[in-house]
Amino acid sequence: MNLTAKNKWILIIFSAVAGFINGFLGGGGGVVIVTLMLAVLKLHQKYSQATALLVILPLTFVSALVYLVKGNVDWIPTLWATLGVVAGGIVGALLLSKLNGTVAKILFALVLIAGGIKLFF
Repeated sequence: MNLTAKNKWILIIFSAVAGFINGFLGGGGGVVIVTLMLAVLKLHQKYSQATALLVILPLTFVSALVYLVKGNVDWIPTLWATLGVVAGGIVGALLLSKLNGTVAKILFALVLIAGGIKLFF
C-alpha cells in the first residue's frame, strides 16, 4: 500500500493519541487505531483489527514496562488475568478469521456501545 505524505502524518498523529490513551487509561488505544485504519486507509475491518493488534503490541509492552518499573503492578491478579487473556485472544483471533467483515464490524460496534453504556452508568 502506498501512503501519501498527508496520510503518513495522520497515522503518526492519531497513533500518538492512541499511545497516550493506552498508556494513560491502560487500554482503548486499539479502538483509535482500528477507526483510523478504517477511515484513513480504507482497510477492510479484519485487516484494521489485525493491524491494530500489531501496532498496540509494542505500545502495550512499553506502557506495561513503565508501570512495572514504577512498582504499579499487582502480580497475583496479573498472572491469573494473563491466563484468561491468552486463551481469549486465541479464540478471538480464530473467530475473527472466520467472520465476514460486516459481522466483525457489527460486533466491534456493539462492544464499543456496551462499554460506553457501562462506563456511563
